[in-house]
Amino acid sequence: MSNDGLRMVKLRGLLLGFNDRISRVTYPLAVSCCTTIITFAFGVCAALVFQKTIPAESWLGNWQHWDASHFLDLAQHGYPHQPGPREHLIALLPVYPLAIRVAHLFIPEWHAVAVVLSNCCCAAALIYLFLLVQMEHDAAVARRAVLFCAVFPTAYFLHIAYSESIFLLLTVAAFYYARRGQWLVCGVLGMLATGTRIPGLAVLPPVVFEYLQQRNFRWRAITANVGFLLLVPLGAVAYLLINYYCFHDPLHFLATQKQSWGVFLRWPFQSVTANWYGIRHFSADERVVQYGGPFVAFIFSTVALCAAPFALRPCYSLYLGVSWVMIFFNNFPVSSPRYLLVVFPIFILLARLTRAEWLRDSVAFLFALLYGICSMHFARGWWAF
Repeated sequence: MSNDGLRMVKLRGLLLGFNDRISRVTYPLAVSCCTTIITFAFGVCAALVFQKTIPAESWLGNWQHWDASHFLDLAQHGYPHQPGPREHLIALLPVYPLAIRVAHLFIPEWHAVAVVLSNCCCAAALIYLFLLVQMEHDAAVARRAVLFCAVFPTAYFLHIAYSESIFLLLTVAAFYYARRGQWLVCGVLGMLATGTRIPGLAVLPPVVFEYLQQRNFRWRAITANVGFLLLVPLGAVAYLLINYYCFHDPLHFLATQKQSWGVFLRWPFQSVTANWYGIRHFSADERVVQYGGPFVAFIFSTVALCAAPFALRPCYSLYLGVSWVMIFFNNFPVSSPRYLLVVFPIFILLARLTRAEWLRDSVAFLFALLYGICSMHFARGWWAF
């Protein structure tokens, strides 16, 4: 065969391999694209229904509330170095604002680049989730897990200028490479996760357990590559150093959280009691969003936590358990429905428990209905987790 013929055969093989890889991730990509379009359509609908008009920036500006504005401020101006009106920004971790700043080199508008970045991370996160689930289950279970994650009632945060999408990507990818035994990649991704949000530390215990499980808990089978897992907490260490550099106190963020948001550690049952009181005594909107949402999130996640050991791989159950502790052991779990969005083992568990078509459709419909209500609530400028 001539050289030209060999080149054509190689090129054809490369194209077939590329097409095969694309076909494997078509479903999560399609789901991500559809939910992106639907989410911003909800924002336009909210503007039409409640504002009676759509200003030039409404399709995007409707989503720039609360933490989104804080992340954009941090990306543009960096951390504050003294007490003042920007001091609360020290409570935010650096990876997502830094990623926005890097992406800004290619897209000039700050909010637009943050939204594009979040949506790219969302698509990648769903792809990794799909591939991760397929390591143990068939494609049908993987599709259900992706669907439930994409239409979870607070999943609109994956498409706006919040850190949920990049955090979900980093954690799911860290577990994916841990399952493949690529510990250096796992360690680097875990490090970036702990530099994105403090709950990223929940990655360390399960990946260590996974490492040991792959060696049948034989200590002699442990090699030097276990040291790569020590990279995971370095993201949080870097954040503590930022606190020290800016305010001469590595734990300054704790004081800021307590002062600006009133957040401090507390036993979960106290918060649950407070939420139940709020459901019974406050206004309708507060009952549903500020108190009802966290109360349902607590019940839902606790049931999942109890069921996980019987249906999930141990590392996923452990991640769910540590995440549950980090979410609910404080006095301010009002954002817990949003925090649960990135605890991906919940969606694997749901996917395993909804093999019946009617059950899958019922869960997806309920999630999608709540997704629409919550996202339009948020786009109006009202608190929605």
